[in-house]
Amino acid sequence: MTYGYKIPQELDEEIALLESLIVKFRKGEITALELKAHRVPFGVYEQRERDTYMVRIRCVAGIVTPAQLAGVADIAARYGVGDLHVTSRQELQIHFVKLDDLATVIRQLKQIDLSTRGGGGNTVRNIAAQDDAGIDPDEVFDVTPYASALTSRLITESDSWNLPRKYKIAFSGSAQDKGQATLADLGFIARIVDGKKGFRVYVAGGLGAKSAVGNLLYDFVDDTNVYAIAKAVKNLFWKYGNRKNKHAARLRFLWQSLGEHEFKRRFHEELSALGPEVQPLLIDTPMLITKSSAEDSNEPRDLQDSSGFKIWKERFVKLQKQPGLYAILVPVELGFISYQTALRLAQFLGPFGDDILRMTRDQNILLRNIPSRHLVAVYSFLKEALPSAGRARILGRVLSCAGASTCQLGICLSRQAAKVLLRELASSGLDLDKAGDIRLNISGCPNACGHHPAADLGFSGKALRKDGIMYPGYSVYAGAVIHDGKTKLAELIGDVPARKLPLLVKDLLAVFISKRSRFTAFSEYIADEGKEDLRQIIARLKEIPSFKDDKNYYFDWGADKVFSLAERGTGECSAGLFDLIEVDLNNIRQIREKLHAAEGSQRGILLSDLVYFSSRALLITRGIEPKNDTELFEAFRLHFIKEGYVEPAFGELVTASEHKNTTVLLEKETKVFSFAAAIEMLYEHMDNGFNFKKVTVLPSLAPASEPVEQQKSAAFIDLRGVLCPLNFVKTKVELARLSSGERLEIWLDDGTPFENVPGSVRGEGHEVLFQERVGDYWRIIIVKK
Repeated sequence: MTYGYKIPQELDEEIALLESLIVKFRKGEITALELKAHRVPFGVYEQRERDTYMVRIRCVAGIVTPAQLAGVADIAARYGVGDLHVTSRQELQIHFVKLDDLATVIRQLKQIDLSTRGGGGNTVRNIAAQDDAGIDPDEVFDVTPYASALTSRLITESDSWNLPRKYKIAFSGSAQDKGQATLADLGFIARIVDGKKGFRVYVAGGLGAKSAVGNLLYDFVDDTNVYAIAKAVKNLFWKYGNRKNKHAARLRFLWQSLGEHEFKRRFHEELSALGPEVQPLLIDTPMLITKSSAEDSNEPRDLQDSSGFKIWKERFVKLQKQPGLYAILVPVELGFISYQTALRLAQFLGPFGDDILRMTRDQNILLRNIPSRHLVAVYSFLKEALPSAGRARILGRVLSCAGASTCQLGICLSRQAAKVLLRELASSGLDLDKAGDIRLNISGCPNACGHHPAADLGFSGKALRKDGIMYPGYSVYAGAVIHDGKTKLAELIGDVPARKLPLLVKDLLAVFISKRSRFTAFSEYIADEGKEDLRQIIARLKEIPSFKDDKNYYFDWGADKVFSLAERGTGECSAGLFDLIEVDLNNIRQIREKLHAAEGSQRGILLSDLVYFSSRALLITRGIEPKNDTELFEAFRLHFIKEGYVEPAFGELVTASEHKNTTVLLEKETKVFSFAAAIEMLYEHMDNGFNFKKVTVLPSLAPASEPVEQQKSAAFIDLRGVLCPLNFVKTKVELARLSSGERLEIWLDDGTPFENVPGSVRGEGHEVLFQERVGDYWRIIIVKK
């Protein structure tokens, strides 16, 4: 069996590009935002500690071999803080890598057949699957080969790295939906109909600030259609996804905006466009290979008969569908494992073969294909190397995102809260084995990186106030169900102070354990009377003392400062090449400001830069990343002037900027400002699929003294000297007097009036037809809608 995925040939070239950009950044030749647009799709995220980064490694379906685990541990020891982190998407992360070491780390990962490409940004993310795929007695068939083959195909396609937002795919082997296919952008659940392998397919689900359950796309589809469906959904997302508003950019928002009928119509249109020649995935038939080099256990018989071994086996060991082989869950506290322990684990597991471990969706490790004669040896090793692996099973199911300790978007210190919770539960005296298997998830903010909407009991960080003073808290959720055809998100129950979160969980578990004989599982209890018990506990715990009486409640867990959102930054998950559009548009705005005071040769240089950034700004919408200035200007002529999106008369400005002819640009300064305005208007009129509406910004409009009637406007207002927001109010009043389709011309001062009024007009639903700078003011023509 082929494990993992095939590394694309282009990866070496892409690593070299990232490395060159890091060098340029160090020299001050590019901005931090320009570098971010390239590093985040490489799975490299900035952390709160200055000049340190997290590197996320693609591990399809959670697969990693002992040799790869050892390799990652070695890299983490040399270039990170030494710990590895198992993610909720079955990946590995290395934290606190220095900027100058990034390219080296990524190259060394490639040497062990691992890649970080697509670990972040608006890309095809790691494809998930149930962790016990191939060994689950209840699965319909093994979905691992499909996840692996689909990954290998999609990561070779250039459009997999510049999507409107992240694209997450998941596979499950049965209706139990262990891979959470019903909560993915695209989910496949194995079925066999009339003896034929295939899948039930869900689309446009996912977790986030606005989570959604996936929608049924196919009740059954032949397994040969997996790639075609994934490709068609990706093409649909590429064409129609919202690239202007990252908060409404996930595939589920496209489903909501189009509606079921139109979404499916466009999907089938994309599927048909692929044609019959599209090749299905090449699926390797899984073959179970166990190495005989693993020596038989020499552990004494009394260890096998010990109560500790029996309790451990009851908690964590399950019989596979393969006779005589076992799967063992290894709890990894909050997903963190030291590089020393990871190395020891890799060395211990090496003799068992490559298909011996996978990462789980709850940040743990699942060992597989362990012969019964080696169970005592595994127990003995884990007891010594990973003491946490022997605790009650519920303690291994506490999942937490990074929270505010490292994440720019984090509100609360969720990981610190989780650590306190684990400590409190371990010392609570409760019979935690009676609690059973409970999904207990904590997110540091509403964005659901801790999967709180998919939890039996979930929490998401928020800011609460008492007497006007802010303190850390959590929204409390309960009752998620994950199952083919039955999936539902957890219900919001109430809020709790962060300092009382551990007490809330202890109190609820105590109530549940006291009623355990009446319920088969915690999920059944929550669905019956548990939510009401939870509401009562929240009502008892929700109040806190005043800041004067007890300041502790105003400090988050593990914090040494009073709770604040001041250090909250901008998240990087949505970063991608299309952020570069904003970089260039911002450059255009800044150059305009500088031109107010610039004179002589400096003015000519700034005008040339204005043409340069205007020419470059929208090239990425055509999939073009020019390697030099010649390519840049040629691409602009071909894709914007020749295609008719920009007036041909602007061509002379492009040529002048290309050849640094500032004399021409100084002579045609007004035309340069019109050219920049034309590019800004193209962007304003661009739809979600990068389609441009051809708008008119003439290279040289009539001078200010010419009668406005020549522009055929029904009305005119001179708003120079009128401050915001009165200038917009006057514009709105004048538009109210016009009939639909009539035009209003306004003159606005440069600066804040020009930056605000046109956008406000568009927000009212009217069209800004064209705009031109004339000296120190702007002429703008609006069409009433």
